[in-house]
Amino acid sequence: MKNSLRDQLQKSKTVRGRRWIIRRDKEDKLIEVKMIFDPHLYETFKNSKEMYGDKALLKILNKEFKI
Repeated sequence: MKNSLRDQLQKSKTVRGRRWIIRRDKEDKLIEVKMIFDPHLYETFKNSKEMYGDKALLKILNKEFKI
């Protein structure tokens, strides 16, 4: 898969303060990744999900999509 998010994260440097959330289906498969533009505001929401930095997201993606 060319130009995937995983490839972009591997090639580029991590951006300090950039956060991501992930959604999984009932079978615990990754179905969605979203970038959070204002993590401090997002944390105040009642149903906010766990946020991940660039390195943590890259580890999740590599584990999920082994090639």
